[in-house]
Amino acid sequence: MDATVASILANPDEVLRKNDAWRSDRNIMQAVVQQRGQLLRLAGEALRGNLEFVLIAVKNDGDALQFADESLWRNPRFVRAVVEENGLLLHYAPESVRSSRDIVKAAATHHGEALRYASEELKADRSLVTFAVERHVTALQFAADNLRADRAFVESLMAKNPRAFAHAAESLRSNRDLVFAMVKKDENMLQYASDELRADRDFILQVVQIHGDAVRHAWHTLWEDHEVILTAAKQNPRAIRHAGKASWNNRDFVLGMVTKNWRDLRHASDRVRNDKEIARVCIRQDPQALQFVGEELKEDPEIVYMAYQQDERAAEQYASSSVFAERDFALAAAGVKVPPEWVLA
Repeated sequence: MDATVASILANPDEVLRKNDAWRSDRNIMQAVVQQRGQLLRLAGEALRGNLEFVLIAVKNDGDALQFADESLWRNPRFVRAVVEENGLLLHYAPESVRSSRDIVKAAATHHGEALRYASEELKADRSLVTFAVERHVTALQFAADNLRADRAFVESLMAKNPRAFAHAAESLRSNRDLVFAMVKKDENMLQYASDELRADRDFILQVVQIHGDAVRHAWHTLWEDHEVILTAAKQNPRAIRHAGKASWNNRDFVLGMVTKNWRDLRHASDRVRNDKEIARVCIRQDPQALQFVGEELKEDPEIVYMAYQQDERAAEQYASSSVFAERDFALAAAGVKVPPEWVLA
């Protein structure tokens, strides 16, 4: 029999078309569906209506259920076995089964998202929806619209799992007062707000004034808004890591950041790192900042000399070697002639 099964598995449609009797052979076909459940589609009619045989196929591949005889759905033992195997298999059940509260609850016990396939009436059943959400928080997205928009109901779910808010109705997730109150208590709640609210510049500015690092949950375009990032970083310096490329290419933004911490120069664009004023601000704080200035400025005698005055080794390590042969730099380094603007205040 092993050779027979192997030949069927290798080319099922062709082999069974030539050997029709095998399609009704329980031993042969059982060995086949134990390895490839969806080949239930090629089994004889009697086998596709056999409870034990179909369950063997379903255990291997839940999608095999679509090929079972519809009469099986009238068998309570079969229905119970199917939803206990995988609650999401409720998808293949007829409307009469998906309207049974007991069956849907049994399916939701094993996978809360089975609520997706419940009848519309059951999707509006508060206790059943609560039961499903407690097992799988994403089940809320399949509840009736009126429940997802019911603030009191959603808040009752959030009391056990705050992430339920992510699946509430758009109207709740766009409610400025509601979301702001949540974010004040927990900045991470911002991630569950609607995209529209997360992209609302005025709202995000209000949020980052109390929780700077919450900017990470703002709509990504706001990471390019240097005012938003600066406001966030003022409240929480860690927020700076969320600044986008546009912010780091903005001279005013970078100047504001490096005035507080010269190390932030490493995030700036090449154009900004070659800005002389910004380089001066950084090197006045620490000559090690020379490592982050642009390549052009590493060849600039004035900028290199500013670092050299404080730490000769840092200047030698990070500056271009060619600058040390520059006449103006050599004269300044020797103390012969130092332009006034090169002297550190």
